[in-house]
Amino acid sequence: MKKITYSILSIALCTAAVSCMRKLETVPVEFKSAEFVFSDSGRAELFVNNAYTDLPADVSTSFNWLDGNAMLASASDEAMHVSTNKTVPSAAQRMSAANWNPSNMRYWRASDGAGEIGSWMKFGGYHGNRKANTGIKNMHLLPSTVTTRFRNRMMGEVVFLRALHHWFLFQRWGGIPIVDKSFEASDDVLIPRNSAKSVIEFIVRSCDEAYALLPAEPYFEPNEVGRADRGSCLALKAKALLYAASPLYNRAGEDTLTAMGNADPARWAQAAKAAQDLVDLNWYELYRPGTNGQTNYSSFFNAWGAGTTNRELIFARLRTPNRDTENDNFPAGFTNARGGTCPSQDLVDAYEMADGTLFNWNTPAHAAAPYVNRDPRFYASIIYNGAKYARFAGQNNYTFQIYTGGVNANGNAKTETGYYLNKFMDYANANPAQNTGTTYHNWVYFRYAEVLLNLAEAGNETGGPSYIAPGATRALTPVQALDLVRARAGMPDVQTTFTRRGTPLTQETLRTFIQNERRIELSFEDHRYFDVRRWMIIESLPAFIRGMVITRNGDGTFTYNPNVQVESKLFEQKHYFFPIPQVERNRNPNLAQNPHW
Repeated sequence: MKKITYSILSIALCTAAVSCMRKLETVPVEFKSAEFVFSDSGRAELFVNNAYTDLPADVSTSFNWLDGNAMLASASDEAMHVSTNKTVPSAAQRMSAANWNPSNMRYWRASDGAGEIGSWMKFGGYHGNRKANTGIKNMHLLPSTVTTRFRNRMMGEVVFLRALHHWFLFQRWGGIPIVDKSFEASDDVLIPRNSAKSVIEFIVRSCDEAYALLPAEPYFEPNEVGRADRGSCLALKAKALLYAASPLYNRAGEDTLTAMGNADPARWAQAAKAAQDLVDLNWYELYRPGTNGQTNYSSFFNAWGAGTTNRELIFARLRTPNRDTENDNFPAGFTNARGGTCPSQDLVDAYEMADGTLFNWNTPAHAAAPYVNRDPRFYASIIYNGAKYARFAGQNNYTFQIYTGGVNANGNAKTETGYYLNKFMDYANANPAQNTGTTYHNWVYFRYAEVLLNLAEAGNETGGPSYIAPGATRALTPVQALDLVRARAGMPDVQTTFTRRGTPLTQETLRTFIQNERRIELSFEDHRYFDVRRWMIIESLPAFIRGMVITRNGDGTFTYNPNVQVESKLFEQKHYFFPIPQVERNRNPNLAQNPHW
């Protein structure tokens, strides 16, 4: 069955079969009474539509959300942010340099409604949470003529959205104040932070509540496609439980704001069960329009239009056609180049060979031709020296020259790492050099591949490579879940891969394998920054990222130096969590600061 979910800003999506209906009308209760809004089903639905507009993807139509037009990936070991503005560091550059504190950090590139500090209020914060609480409080005002399905669906949506805003806050700050009601003027709003355990339990409980309210079938009607549904609830629940089971949170200690208060291995089983429940829903499958692994993977992020069925999407934000992400990450060598998110050599080396064996600079064949026969997802994600494109930004049969002195290695926007970002991009149709052409972009909050990886990780931690969650109707072991993800990309299955490496398949070896599979499959999707923290492996990572310097020899061959330190990635204990914005602590003295800030 067809299953597509987007976070949308209009009553209906534009498709080939269904034309766009009237645009979203914002009806804030600040200007209209709650009774006026919710006593009419049409106005109430418009209000709920508007409640979707405070999620992180609404910062910008580009995926470069951070202040300075950067990606969060550039604050991790995935990438380095290169900007043509060399005088003002981006948020990612300041985070990498450990040059941020509770008072000086603006995260988003757009105003967040909190004195330009933090993301505490808007874009995954309390501003959107207030809208959800308003809907929950007043949904009983819907006229008696509406169907039970409509009434329950509307309530389920806002309950989910409230849980989602709490999740985004938790992911950055740990335990945060649980705000589960609309405050009245007489209420005390100076509330303290709740424990990490309480927040996780609130999110999980809310997901269960929303799940019970939402329809038992996927959406098909144009005015429903794009809303939160049961799959959205299970995906959020599975992710929240996965984090709660991870080493950063699943530990004892006095600091209950950033830890669960005890170490309980059973939390892994709960996370595995939640992910398995989504698989059992049987609404989703990996996007696989053809047999080419590279195209299957790359086209997913731009897949929309007549005849397109993208059943991998669980909850996402569809962007109307634009080229903003291409603009922000446009390689040097072209007019209007910006550089943007430049992948690190560390990430490039993490991509396997096409046969599943590990890439190794000490292997002469690998060192001589480092970009040959790699995981197809490498070619879908990374622009490298010698990369060829049938059409790139208005030019036909274009080949990248990122060697020293090459066309794409000069100018103010030149990469410092030796690479440019290809994932999400559609330079065949979008041409920033001439400001022409557009393409669709899907920013994914939850997709089926992530759920499979969550299931693999939680299941392996619970019972090893062959674990199956109790009661599963479409049971997947960790190995089987991984095999699905790798097969879509054209990579060999897990057992074949381990055999070719000469590595035994154990819980420990599969753990390392899963961590790298997440690094590759979910690259640049705002996972790596948080993953290395929740696994507590960040302290063992280098305090810098490497870049590639390539020299073109007289005979046309190349000499590769992959060990150039291009940017510090400084980590201190306090960086496990974001600092509570000082402007918020000034407003509310009951907000305790996170450790070491």
